[in-house]
Amino acid sequence: MATPIRLAVLLKPDDAQPALDRAAQYARVNPEIEVVAIRIVNNYKDSEIEQLRSKENAKFESLKRLYSSIEKFSFKVLFDKDVADTFTDECRNGSYSIAVISANKRHTIRDIFISSIDSSIMRNSTIPLLVVKSASQTATLGQNVLLAIDFNEVAHLDKLDDYLFEAASQFAKSFDGKVHLANCVTPQSSGLMGGNLDQSKIINNTGVLNPVGLHHKLALEFANKHGIDKDNIHVLEGRIDEEIPRLCEALNARMVCMGTTPRSTFLGSINSSASELVLEQIKGDIFIVNSNTFN
Repeated sequence: MATPIRLAVLLKPDDAQPALDRAAQYARVNPEIEVVAIRIVNNYKDSEIEQLRSKENAKFESLKRLYSSIEKFSFKVLFDKDVADTFTDECRNGSYSIAVISANKRHTIRDIFISSIDSSIMRNSTIPLLVVKSASQTATLGQNVLLAIDFNEVAHLDKLDDYLFEAASQFAKSFDGKVHLANCVTPQSSGLMGGNLDQSKIINNTGVLNPVGLHHKLALEFANKHGIDKDNIHVLEGRIDEEIPRLCEALNARMVCMGTTPRSTFLGSINSSASELVLEQIKGDIFIVNSNTFN
């Protein structure tokens, strides 16, 4: 018997609820999906908690009528000053399959370093996380799913790659689309930001492989293992935050599936900072799994 899918959906305090919209779309496809709407109130006085709780419960009754397509729909209201930590704690301690949040628009480069709520959750979630920008933008079928993997990342985990492939396959099946594999060869120094990678060579038993050749080899091995069509393999040269969004546009990709590491180096491999930059540039969702989940 398959394990029930239980989604932890973080509600926004305003009327627009992209994360809940997306969860409702999945629940329409699979009515067995349980959706738990989580509202975290961070602006309150202790004396107001019960009054606010009643108010939030009344709002949820309105949401139930609005999202009547969700057959298994429940609600949880929590009170804490730190929304991100409270949500990640709830996800860690609850029996949830996936966390679903709405993305906040970043206005300046400062926003990448001063964590917003969604940034903090992206960096600290201990369960798979789906970040939704706008549910209405990607509602049609026949769209592709981009699986982004850095095979040379220091903290690279095969079991994380396999999990991401299975997730990408399930999403693609729901969308009636295909999985495309993307492997981005990033410059090894700031002086190579233009994408000239010829200065770095790797020796193997058949001769000399530059980074692009090595990544092609690793990507092909992964594709053969999982039955990905060779035409759906993409080895990109350049910065992740530029190349992944460019490929998404070319493929009309509905979403990107990628793993992250807890490292915070700026524009390095597929780490938390890079995933946030990718999210800002693409039109669709991003599905993130932190490598710590598998440690």
